[in-house]
Amino acid sequence: MKLQNDISISILRRTILLFIFVLLHFSFAAAQEKKDVKTYFENDTVAVEKNSTFTNFLIIENKSSEAITVQNIIPQDNYPGLLFFPNNNFILGAAQSKKLPVKLIANVDFMKLRSNEINFQVSYITSTDTKTESASFFAKKDENKNIAIYTESYENFINPAAPESSILLIIENQGYSKRTVKIDLQSIPDGLEMIPKQHTISLEGLEKQTIEIKIVARRQNTLFPEFNINAIATDLLTNEIVGSNTLRLLILSNNRQISRETESVSGSNFAEISYNENSSGFNYLQLRGNTAFRVTENVKSRLNIGADYFADGGRYNLYDTWLELERKNAKLRLGNVNSNDYEYPVFGRGAKFSTHFGNNKQIEVLALENNYNLYGTYFQQVQGSTIVGAKYGFGNTKSFNGKVSYIFDHDPRLNVDTQLANAVSSILINDKHSIRTEVGVSHEKGLSNKDENAGALMGANYEGKIGIWDLQSVNSFATKSYAGIKRGSFFSNQRIARQFSVSQRAFIQYQNSQVDPEFLTYQTTTIQAEPTANLRYYFNSTEALATGYQFSAKNWNFLFSPKVEKQKTANFQISHELFSYRLEANVSTTLGAHGLNLTAEYSYSKKDNRTDWFNSLKTTLSYRYKSFSLNGTAQWNANNVFDLNSYYDVDRNFINYNLYASYNFQILDNNLIGSLSAGSFYSELYKNLNTNVTGNLEYKISPSWSSTGYFNVSGYKSTAEYASSSSYYQFRVGIKKYFTAATALGNHKVTFQFFEDKNFNGLLESGEPIFANEIVKLDNYVAMTDKNGKVIFQNVPEGIYTLKVNESAGARLMIDPVMMVKSNINRKVGLVKNIRVSGKLTEIKQAYDVLETDVTGIIVYAKGEDGVIYTSVVNQKDEFEFFLKDGKYELYIENDKYNYAKPSQIIQVTKEGYSTIVIFEYTKKNTIIKVKKF
Repeated sequence: MKLQNDISISILRRTILLFIFVLLHFSFAAAQEKKDVKTYFENDTVAVEKNSTFTNFLIIENKSSEAITVQNIIPQDNYPGLLFFPNNNFILGAAQSKKLPVKLIANVDFMKLRSNEINFQVSYITSTDTKTESASFFAKKDENKNIAIYTESYENFINPAAPESSILLIIENQGYSKRTVKIDLQSIPDGLEMIPKQHTISLEGLEKQTIEIKIVARRQNTLFPEFNINAIATDLLTNEIVGSNTLRLLILSNNRQISRETESVSGSNFAEISYNENSSGFNYLQLRGNTAFRVTENVKSRLNIGADYFADGGRYNLYDTWLELERKNAKLRLGNVNSNDYEYPVFGRGAKFSTHFGNNKQIEVLALENNYNLYGTYFQQVQGSTIVGAKYGFGNTKSFNGKVSYIFDHDPRLNVDTQLANAVSSILINDKHSIRTEVGVSHEKGLSNKDENAGALMGANYEGKIGIWDLQSVNSFATKSYAGIKRGSFFSNQRIARQFSVSQRAFIQYQNSQVDPEFLTYQTTTIQAEPTANLRYYFNSTEALATGYQFSAKNWNFLFSPKVEKQKTANFQISHELFSYRLEANVSTTLGAHGLNLTAEYSYSKKDNRTDWFNSLKTTLSYRYKSFSLNGTAQWNANNVFDLNSYYDVDRNFINYNLYASYNFQILDNNLIGSLSAGSFYSELYKNLNTNVTGNLEYKISPSWSSTGYFNVSGYKSTAEYASSSSYYQFRVGIKKYFTAATALGNHKVTFQFFEDKNFNGLLESGEPIFANEIVKLDNYVAMTDKNGKVIFQNVPEGIYTLKVNESAGARLMIDPVMMVKSNINRKVGLVKNIRVSGKLTEIKQAYDVLETDVTGIIVYAKGEDGVIYTSVVNQKDEFEFFLKDGKYELYIENDKYNYAKPSQIIQVTKEGYSTIVIFEYTKKNTIIKVKKF
């Protein structure tokens, strides 16, 4: 308790000193405001709209007893859109004031100003001196600060036959200020390799940039994949999410599941059997699998299995095995169960039921035994805790939501009964202010010694923005005997940040956290006179005050942060304290496919209130190039309080360092995919050297079969006086089968085979070619024909559908594309090939003109004799193409960005084809190259 009291007194003293400092600061500030001449603007903030004019009045007050001469009124910067400001000398008498208009227009250049502050300098002459005052106001710009992320088309396709595919992301700054943002891409579900997965880009106001993302499907043999790419833009200056979008991405297959289940992280619809061996002799066979199926018309089901068989003794374990049944809004899981949001660890074997009802309401109930294995004979089946619980969720994600939960835990091993209730609510006041609160109560009772503990938890968080100030307050307190995860913890994090410009901000932060739990006595022993015989005791705390300055320049980001920190740790055997002055620096950049991040922290510290101080340094360097990453860390001397547990000699310096590298790869036409990593860690403090090499491989044997492999080789060597060393290896080889989910009851299987119907009779005859690798749509569902021209749509509900073949096939259907699906369909579909017409845009340049142009995205039109208009988009090679029936067409361009020599051309397309390349020549507008002759 003495340690706790010392900390409370320390916190109280620092709080009093902080208040005294704040009061002195305000007193000093108030004294500074007593000036004889004041200059300020009538409005501190003026709301402005693009292309509108606005006026603010500069007020000069002469409170002195003599007249002054106002000599100059000068804007601090050459502000675009500045229409008028007073610039004549004038005399301002004693005790007089003057109101002067300043007028601006919010043109595009003004809206793009990096700083929203408009500042003027006012110089004036008194009888004894010349002085300069400043006055400023803020322009509150009516702008969209969102970063838009999108592609030109709603659907993006990947052809699995190609080694890799790419999509073009358009990143648009919809605001007027320069932004440096980080684009993070996430595959939902997991299964795509995106290069780069993270991209840093700098955008001027209203600027759009296009970046190319290369995509490879890591599991090429996963069938019917329909992915979403979650793209998130984070402002590197404010660390706030400023834009996001979910991009639809389809990997084409000739077998298309329309009703696709959510894929778990470990995969779905597969079975894998593998042999595992390691140097300790712990060898076993492992079976893993997952499948989804429909039990009845209205009941879906998922089955997951994990089992190990040990050849030594014929023993086995069954774990991570469960059956899940779902009907409408209700779901039941039997077997291994886990759950969250209870403020209590909940996992084991049993049952969990959940249902949704009403407006965003949810109820969950569970009953389980806290045991990792579902069943087995290898490990002794000890009786675990019996847990029952319930959870109720309500509200919406826009303004208010919350949940209430209850847990009862009977633990026969510790002989303790525990009850815990927890409630959380979140309120979004507006787009600038949000509040989150949490309360919890608990009760523990020892069944042998009959001792009891009651506990409580309280928490309140706030995030908000007031003008240029960003505020964050995160607070929670749990009593020592609170039985939840936060038992005996106190956490307070207060952060105030100010943004000076789009590329500069500063912050100050105070953090105080500690863990000091209290437990019931051990129920299996008699209570001793000394409490230490029955209680578990430990204490950890960190108190820190930090400030920092962050700025960016082009692709580089910098952070400098000084900090004062005090750490403590204690248990029954030892107690240590570390007081440190620290300076942290961080530099990061992204240069194309290269990424670099360097962090260094220097500390000047003393331990356990001793008078002698020591220096320490910890630095980390991370480098990545595409799928390769390299990370290294070096530490000199104790960096945290836990190092002091082995830091016996304060005069002894030590060095710890590690190096780690990893590489993800796809080779052999993506038939072999995997990852390799290797690392080494040396510690002079703990006198040892550790090394590790790991690999994970999967080789595709066929579209639905793969061989898998894993290996891990580790080494340990002691560098102490009595040295020892050891090594360890583990490997796994297996075979993996991917299953095709069967068409569910109530749905239908629709199969097509596409061919070129040369004689227009609707029959597939000898000599007529089939259409392989062509994109086919059944309403919004997309697939690709196989080498035999076949495509299968499974799980098609009854209804009316429209069949379409991708226009790049250059063919049109010979059947009615609208069809009724009420049973299984297997149909051969004839197509008549259209004629390909290609063209190009070519620039005619003047002499000495070296400025490049970009015509990508310009639309070319082809209008037929029947009035039907076809469109084509110019690609990155300045080319376009059409697939047309025979007839006469007018090809034209309506884009007025350039001058076209012949913006409209007439062509005649015949059945024999059209081999001539259509050329549209153009020149730049308003560009004159003047050559000076000598």
